[in-house]
Amino acid sequence: MQWIIRFINDVLGPVSIVIGVITVFPILWTWWEVTFGRKRQHRRWFTEVQKTAGTRPSILIVDLLEAKNIVASVEHYRQEVEALKSIPGERMFILSRDRRLTPKDMPALSDELRSAAANIIRASTDTLHVFYAGPVVPMALIGAEFANLCRVLLYQHNPTGYDNWGPLRHHPD
Repeated sequence: MQWIIRFINDVLGPVSIVIGVITVFPILWTWWEVTFGRKRQHRRWFTEVQKTAGTRPSILIVDLLEAKNIVASVEHYRQEVEALKSIPGERMFILSRDRRLTPKDMPALSDELRSAAANIIRASTDTLHVFYAGPVVPMALIGAEFANLCRVLLYQHNPTGYDNWGPLRHHPD
């Protein structure tokens, strides 16, 4: 019985300490990658997605503001950005209204969006660049319609042009 206690203290004790020290490094490394590595990877993915136009990109211009036409400003911005400049005119889709949008207009707007989505699918679009001007509620409808269609990049107007706000859905995996 004495030899078992001596074996545990003399052999297994130091071996278990060495094994414990060796295993703590992979555990700490895994913790670091899970907590900080994923954030870094997601930021890198987000930046890459913003810069990549897609292999068959399309543009959707949704202008729901009365007495305002954003098509010209989008076209001007498009000519300045190399990735958007190469998109042919047949893959530019425009949905606009010249009057104030009301809740009663939502069913017709939804039908127009579904028709635009069908045309976008027919064009074999893999990335859709959406330029939007209008109330918030129709934008939620656009998000619901196009979220599962293809990769959607959103653009917000600013005084100098447009800002690419990145993808509608964030899933870097």
